[in-house]
Amino acid sequence: MNKVKVYDLPTRMFHWLFAGLFVFAFAIAKIIDDDSPSYSYHMLAGIFMLFLVVLRAFWGVVGGHYAKFSSFKLSPSDLVQYFASLLSSKGKRYLGHNPASSFAAIGMFIFTIALAVTGILMSKGINKDFFEEVHEICASGFVITVIIHIIGVIFHQTQHKDGIIYSMINGSKSGAENLQGITSNHNLVATIFLGLVISFAIYLSQNYDSNTQNLDLFGTQIKLGENDHKHSGKKEHSQGVFKSDEHEDD
Repeated sequence: MNKVKVYDLPTRMFHWLFAGLFVFAFAIAKIIDDDSPSYSYHMLAGIFMLFLVVLRAFWGVVGGHYAKFSSFKLSPSDLVQYFASLLSSKGKRYLGHNPASSFAAIGMFIFTIALAVTGILMSKGINKDFFEEVHEICASGFVITVIIHIIGVIFHQTQHKDGIIYSMINGSKSGAENLQGITSNHNLVATIFLGLVISFAIYLSQNYDSNTQNLDLFGTQIKLGENDHKHSGKKEHSQGVFKSDEHEDD
């Protein structure tokens, strides 16, 4: 089959930056103790992921055809039919996001928002125990979604051989009957996207104090690590985005 362009450059850039930050944040949560100064970078990565989701949401409204959320297949019946089609080499072809990847993408966006919000609320000491539980449930849900997504992509490629496993690298997939690919790679938008990403990274670095582990996020002070506060000889704990269940307080 002829290859056609499906995913534009901004969409692919988001995909790999988002995936990389997730792996980075997850690795820190599993490897580094939450009382280590380096643990703050786990929370910074989570905040950065939230920023990326905001950019992706904007592109999901005004972007190219297969980047728009309107092209996502979010019907439960389509999802059931899609899983049934995986058992054979035949079935309905999707040039853009298939039902499984559509649900997975939306799920990961929602989990990111929930993790960031609960992490910030935890760091500010607001209903800490409750939001810690919600945070950990969302983190587990995120990981499960990622694992299912990866397995699904590999299995889909094995069954249909349409290039889905490479589509977020080169942007192309095997053409489907009566479906046309995109005509623009949106290089200018990709340049703007990269500029915004770099600018936000600089903003975080300039507004994060590694000595106090305090982040000034648009006027809101957020503690990104554990800090000692002299209140009746007790130690208060501040926690942040994407906290795993391995770092519960004793």
